[in-house]
Amino acid sequence: MNIGQALKRRREARGDTLEEVAYRADTDASNLSRIERGMQQPSVLLLQNLARALGTSVSEIYRELEAGSRVLEVDEVLAADLARMQRHFRNLAPTDRTLVMEFTQLLKRRARQS
Repeated sequence: MNIGQALKRRREARGDTLEEVAYRADTDASNLSRIERGMQQPSVLLLQNLARALGTSVSEIYRELEAGSRVLEVDEVLAADLARMQRHFRNLAPTDRTLVMEFTQLLKRRARQS
């Protein structure tokens, strides 16, 4: 796996489009596409911007590369769902976050009983 593939996996796991990530990273979608396909290497500054746009750090991306993609070895559908939930969770008020956590604990107990 190369840096572009790692970026693409993170982008897809979050459910983001090329355009969304490129905009947040202050580049264009065609540039990001070339990077993801391994046709171009990002500059250090662009890599930092891309990591930030993906809600991670450059060191986390390199850790993923070194670990042979263990960071995202979870089922891809689950990873994408978790990323979407995380984005929604961030926008909730603290009391609503508590409710979500309590609800997930209730679901977990229910699953164990089944």
